[in-house]
Amino acid sequence: MIRIGICDEDQNFINNLVEIISGIFFQYGDWETEVFYSGKDVLSQIEKGTFDCDLLLMDIGSKDDSGLLVAKKVNEKRIDTDIIFIASSEEYVFECYRYHTFAYLLKPLKQQEFEFELKRYINEMNVTSKCLHITQWGNEIAIPLRKITYIESNYRKVIVHTSTEDYEYYAKLNDLEKVLHEDGFIRCHQSYLVAKDKITNQIGNEIMLGDSITLPVSRRYMDNIREQVFDEIAATQDSQSCYVTKSLSQNREKTGALVCIKGAYVGGIVRIRPEQKILIGRDGNVADMVVNLPEVSRLHCAIIYHEATESYEVVDFSTNGTYVNTDKRLIQDETYLLKPGTIISFGDRNTVYKLG
Repeated sequence: MIRIGICDEDQNFINNLVEIISGIFFQYGDWETEVFYSGKDVLSQIEKGTFDCDLLLMDIGSKDDSGLLVAKKVNEKRIDTDIIFIASSEEYVFECYRYHTFAYLLKPLKQQEFEFELKRYINEMNVTSKCLHITQWGNEIAIPLRKITYIESNYRKVIVHTSTEDYEYYAKLNDLEKVLHEDGFIRCHQSYLVAKDKITNQIGNEIMLGDSITLPVSRRYMDNIREQVFDEIAATQDSQSCYVTKSLSQNREKTGALVCIKGAYVGGIVRIRPEQKILIGRDGNVADMVVNLPEVSRLHCAIIYHEATESYEVVDFSTNGTYVNTDKRLIQDETYLLKPGTIISFGDRNTVYKLG
C-alpha cells in the first residue's frame, strides 16, 4: 500500500491530481490518498505522530511558507516520507532542494512532467534498498540492509558486518533487534543478530553464513532459528540509537547536484554521484546532461563532484562560455574548483543553476 498525501488549497487542483494519480498507480498495486488543505494540517499530524504518507504532493503555500516548514520538520524529525513540491513560484526551489525534496514542479502544472516525476519516484523506490541509519564518530551513515550479514555485540558497542566493510558504534543489540525484527533479522545468540537470508546451513549448534562465516546458536534461540529462518517476522520498531527508513530522501547516497533556480529548466534537479564526470551540452549524443538552448555548445563543459572536499571540479569547453556568480567567465580548458552554493550558467545567462 502506497499512501499519497496531497496538500493544496484548491479543491479542483486536488481532484485533477487524484485523477492523474489514478491513471498511473493502478498498475502498481494498492494506493490511497489523504488530503490536507494547509501545511499547518500536515504539521499537526507530524506533531501528533499520526502522519504516515509515503509521498507528499505539496504547495509551498500561497498565504504563508508553511510548505517550507513542513519540509524542514520532515528533515529534522527524519519523517519517513518523500516530498514533491508543486508551487506557484520558483522562489524556493533551492531551499526545497536543501531539505531533500524529490522534485519541484511549477504551476500551471504540466501533466506530462507530473507523470514523469511520479513514474521516476516509483522506479527509484523499486530499486532503492531500505537502510539502517547509525551515528559513527559524529557522522551519520546509511547502511543498506541488503548488505548486512550479521551484527555483533562487543561490550557497549556493536559491529555491523556487511559484505564490504564493518561499522562499529555505540548501541545495544536489544535495540537493534527491535528495529530490524520485521526486516528479516533474527537473534541466534546473546551476542549476534543475523540476516535470515544470509543463513545457508545449520549444523548442530552453529549456523553458516555463506561458505566462510560460522556463528554459534545458543540453546535459548535454537527453536527460534529452526522455526523462523524462512518465515516473515512482524514486530515494532523502537530505538533511539538507530532507525530504518524506506524513503528515497533518506536512503539515497550522498550526492552533489545542479539545481536550476531560474530560466528554461527552473525546478530541475540533476544529482551527481561522487567522482562521476557529468558532461553538459546541447547534443545528447555526447552530453550526459542535455541543456537544449541556442547558446549552449554541443559539448559545453564537464563537472565532477568531490565528496571528500565538498567541491565541484568544472572545466569549460564552450564557445559562448561558462559563467559563475553571474559575470565571471571561466577560461576555456582550465580546471576550477567551486564550492556548493556557487551560481553557474552555461552560455545562456538567463538560465541559472546553483551547485548543491
